[in-house]
Parts: sequence; C-alpha cells; structure tokens
Amino acid sequence: MESEQLLDILGNQNRRKILQLLASRPCYMSEIAERLAVGAKAVLGHLELLEKAGLIDSNVDEQRRKYFHITDNLRMEVFVSPNSYEVETTTMTVSFVHEQYTSTVSGAQDLKTLYGSIQEQLVHKRELMQEYQRVQSNISELTDSYTDVIGQVADDGVEAEMLYALMKMPMTKRELSMNLVIPEYVIEGYIEQMKLKDLIKEDKNRYRIG
Repeated sequence: MESEQLLDILGNQNRRKILQLLASRPCYMSEIAERLAVGAKAVLGHLELLEKAGLIDSNVDEQRRKYFHITDNLRMEVFVSPNSYEVETTTMTVSFVHEQYTSTVSGAQDLKTLYGSIQEQLVHKRELMQEYQRVQSNISELTDSYTDVIGQVADDGVEAEMLYALMKMPMTKRELSMNLVIPEYVIEGYIEQMKLKDLIKEDKNRYRIG
C-alpha cells in the first residue's frame, strides 16, 4: 500500500489505539472493543481496514474464535522541511527471530538475557538515529543550496519543479508528468529547452541533471 494511504489509515485515533494494543499481544475483537470502549461494529470496520492494508492479520484458535495480531515490523518516516516533503515506509519481517527465541526461553535467567540483548540493540538504534540525523541535516543544507541555484538557472516555475524532481532520481517524461501533474506534451517542450541549456541530459529514455 502507498505511504499516503497508510497515513490516511493511521490518521484515525481508534485505529492507532488498536495497533498500540496489538503491539503488546494478539487480541480478540471483543477484547479490543472492551479496551477501547468502542462498539463491536465500529471495531470490526477498523480491523478490516487495517487487515486490508496489511498492517494486521488474523487467525482462528481452537475454539474457532478469530484473533488479530500485527503482521510485520513497519517503519514509517515523514520528513518535512522548507524544501522537501517525503514519506517512506520500510517493512522488516522478523518472524524467524521470534520463533527462535520463543523456542528457547524457559525462565527468569532467559528473561534477563533477552532484556539485556534488547537494551544493547536500543543503544545501537540510538547511535544509528544520531548518525541518520547528521546525514539528514547535511542533505537539508545541500538541498537549500541546490534550491538557491535552481532559482538562478530556471526560467520559470515549471523548470524549477522539474529540476527539483530530477534531483531525487532520473525520470522519464511520463514519470515527470505524473509526479508534477503537468501534461506530458508540456514536459516534452520544457525538456528540449533544458537540454539546449545543458541543464539536463537523456540516458535510456530517462532524464537526469546534466
């Protein structure tokens, strides 16, 4: 599912509460409705939407009751700056790790060992996030400079939008048209002008900064 669609789904407070509840353990629909103090019909609608989006899945127990659980680890990142708006999602399947540990955990000592391992990974995660923030800060500064140069070389707003879009990745005429919501024949005319000014180059039907 597209990131924008996921944002719409997660924009609902009750759906976020359902995910928060399922993050601790699988639950039956009746349990979710009771914990959230929301009608069963409304909860069922939220669960169906979350399941359709691939965020949760369901299984039937021995008593033929359906319970719900979170499917995989999903990370969604929204980055907003004066020159950028980006939404990225990453899915990490780790079920094999879960199975490995659940088959060996057998007591308090195992609990302490696993706790220590989790804390080590959380420290590593914080270190990576700090490095990521440093890199993102560098990207923002470079993007600011890039935007300033665009203002100097672009003849109008369309050229500026095309140069900014091509900064992220090479694109075909159609991709530029869809990305910028500008008719393809208009894009084609601008491409010819920008090629003459040596701003962009063509490579296997894709255009990139020259």
